[in-house]
Amino acid sequence: MGSKQLVTTKLVDLCELIVDCPHSTPEWTDSGYIVLRNQNIRNGSLDLSSPSFTDENGYKSRIKRAVPKAGDIVFTREAPMGEVCLIPEGLQCCLGQRQVLLRPKNGVSGEYLFWALQSPFVQHQISWNEGTGTTVSNIRIPVLKVFEIPRWFKSELRIASHLSAIKNKITLNYQINQTLEKMAQALFKSWFIDFDPVVDNALDSGFFEQDLEFSDELLRRAEARKAVRESADFKPLSEDIRQLFPAAFEECSEPSLGLSGWVPEGWSVKCVSEAISINPKVSLAKNAIAKFVDMKALPTTGYSIEEVIEKPFTGGMKFKQDDVLVARITPCLQNGKTGIVDFLSDKEAGFGSTEFIILRGNKNIHYSYIACLARHEQFRQHVMQSMVGSSGRQRVQNGCFDNYQIAVPPIEVMNSFASLVLPSFKKLKQNTNESISLNRLRDTLLPKLISGELRLSDSEVNTADEVLA
Repeated sequence: MGSKQLVTTKLVDLCELIVDCPHSTPEWTDSGYIVLRNQNIRNGSLDLSSPSFTDENGYKSRIKRAVPKAGDIVFTREAPMGEVCLIPEGLQCCLGQRQVLLRPKNGVSGEYLFWALQSPFVQHQISWNEGTGTTVSNIRIPVLKVFEIPRWFKSELRIASHLSAIKNKITLNYQINQTLEKMAQALFKSWFIDFDPVVDNALDSGFFEQDLEFSDELLRRAEARKAVRESADFKPLSEDIRQLFPAAFEECSEPSLGLSGWVPEGWSVKCVSEAISINPKVSLAKNAIAKFVDMKALPTTGYSIEEVIEKPFTGGMKFKQDDVLVARITPCLQNGKTGIVDFLSDKEAGFGSTEFIILRGNKNIHYSYIACLARHEQFRQHVMQSMVGSSGRQRVQNGCFDNYQIAVPPIEVMNSFASLVLPSFKKLKQNTNESISLNRLRDTLLPKLISGELRLSDSEVNTADEVLA
């Protein structure tokens, strides 16, 4: 393939439809029909973890020109330009704004066209047209139609197959990480929010048979656990773990804590700023070369920080190994940006964005607990309510940690929790690191395969196949 002359075909000749989106703003609703937005399309992927919706009338008005179907390509023509995604099977949706729907002709591989549009060869054509809009850069439909697409005809399906195999493995890693995090969060909620092991022990000991004024929430929780314990698939905790938990609750002075003011007997009640160090002091000499983390490196799924570089320290938030980094500003906090520092030696210091909050545990509070707390919805809502500033740049106020209380378990319970979730955290990191390597591999192969510089039979492609095997 590398010895052949590059042949191109205009995009319009490869598509049976090139349809611009409606230019009106959709009527937004809380549920209904999914509206694709440019923020959902990044690096060739469609992320609908935070979907937007319109009602039936809005949907019908936006599909008059064409109904998106599986295999169609959505192309963003403004803010940002040139991002693409494939419509998956089973998705009923309509286009938002600043998007174009591309439907390949019969006989044209939509999968290959999807990859070709992401290649430097085509992306460079996109950059030639920056500045054609009135207020922001955009691509006009007549310009889009005459983009030249590299053609390799009989090899196109195989080229697309190689690149899609890498993308699919990255997607699978992401999905596994989502599952692993949900498992850790479920255990965190069960032990430290709903206090399930304590409720179980209390039910077995007859605690709820006492003549006490239990809160309605505590009684509801007890009834819910009874139903769970009677189900056929109920799996009780091992006896050694159950013995770590008390068999009774006690009332505390804070009615919003625990189960409407009832917390496990013997657990200490502390505000977050008392139990956890907030932005602790770290020594790092000016201009010292240290590891640096930018805001974009903080993940929204999992806790592994995706990109760490080294540069001279000139300012920013400083941190140490096992610290938890949380975004302070909108919309990063709302998106769940949270990461665990797992790339430093014990005596090493790193630094990052001034918009990080640094949370550090101690011998009684494990960093895995802090990481799960930072993503727990009730805690996040409390933190977000403290934000002040302009609507586009609000920041968390540290005072919010003074008035949010937690029930801190004995060290034996904390250590047991850590031992159960750390294997998942380790796998999260492995998957993240593998995906970073696969992204680099894809970025290396994509331009070479689309341009013809690399043959499908070359060793570089064979190496990629071995990695994915």
